[in-house]
Amino acid sequence: MVNSDAVATPAELYRKGNESFVSEDYDRAIELYTQALAQDGSIVECYAAKAQALIKKEQFQDAKREADRGVDVLRGLGSMEDDKVKVEIIKCLQRSAVASFNLGRFKEAKNTYSEAQKVSPNDKGISQWITWCDEKIAKFGEDASKKADTQPSGATSSSTSGGTSSSTTDSQPSSSLSTASTAPAPAATTTQESSNQMPVPKIKHDWYQTETHVIIEVRIKQLKADDVKIDFSPTTLSVTAKLSTGSEYSLELDLAHPTTPQQSSYKILSTKLEIKLRKEEGVRWNSLEGDGTAPVPGGAPPPAPAAGSSKTPYASGRDWNRIEKALADEAEEKKEGEAALNEMFQKIYADANDDVRKAMNKSFSESGGTVLSTNWSEIGKDKVDVKPPDGMEFKKWE
Repeated sequence: MVNSDAVATPAELYRKGNESFVSEDYDRAIELYTQALAQDGSIVECYAAKAQALIKKEQFQDAKREADRGVDVLRGLGSMEDDKVKVEIIKCLQRSAVASFNLGRFKEAKNTYSEAQKVSPNDKGISQWITWCDEKIAKFGEDASKKADTQPSGATSSSTSGGTSSSTTDSQPSSSLSTASTAPAPAATTTQESSNQMPVPKIKHDWYQTETHVIIEVRIKQLKADDVKIDFSPTTLSVTAKLSTGSEYSLELDLAHPTTPQQSSYKILSTKLEIKLRKEEGVRWNSLEGDGTAPVPGGAPPPAPAAGSSKTPYASGRDWNRIEKALADEAEEKKEGEAALNEMFQKIYADANDDVRKAMNKSFSESGGTVLSTNWSEIGKDKVDVKPPDGMEFKKWE
């Protein structure tokens, strides 16, 4: 049997990689991006995409290497006047900086963000990250990774898939881009400093959509307006917030489809942060994150998942198609007793002509619900008497 990946074009591999990324199958996404680049190193979107997937896997050393490689290739491909090249360079620089930040190399991260700021001077999200880098440099020094890597003789360490290490006395910076999208919290340089730090809470976000908007809910309580910064762009969303614990929360999304920033907004509630993105086109989104391409015309439903796949296109993780089918099956179950009888009468009434309906209405109302007839020629002549069930007696209420 021929492997479909072996005959796929680089563009097709990139598209499949995006699909795997959206389904949170990051290993598969990395594999497909790597295959695409092996066939054609000029598929510029693959560098930032692969780096982002590596960040999701917390493989920060590999992510930085891939992002830096993307910057070098992109600068050799075209001028900064090329919008596509410019956008991808900014993405690669940001991925590289995020990786450095998570590795504890705060000065290196700041320098990389400064390079990105030269390309995009009005990006407020980049400015916020530079501020965070300055705060970490003041607290932990320019390179906390050197202190974290220093081990006493004979200390044991274990390399992670991302190239970082941990010892019995020191801890590495925690991820800023986990599934829960929590903000980074770098490791302290001493055990005492680490114990004095407030732990970064796990913060989740969810989303749903209407015909015109995509609504994202970030579960953070008691936020203050001055501590929240949100930057809208047609294909990205940047959220930064100062938490009550003193740590920072960051959410960076490459949106699946274009939005209209001028008509997007956010609201700070007591229990959450609600962000409303105005869709550029009023069609259905199958996922929140993607490559920013235009959605399928007509809002076509998502393709059926592959056999054995447990992923669904719904943000909550529930398979609403399966739930809807179960409800329909339940409704189709054979009814018994009074329920079955009522259903039969409803069907008769719905399919009947005017005379039958008049007979049913007249007989039922005049008999106090004790007679139901479909014969208008008989019922239409006289008033219908009450006919109580056997063993019962009808009495008027005084």
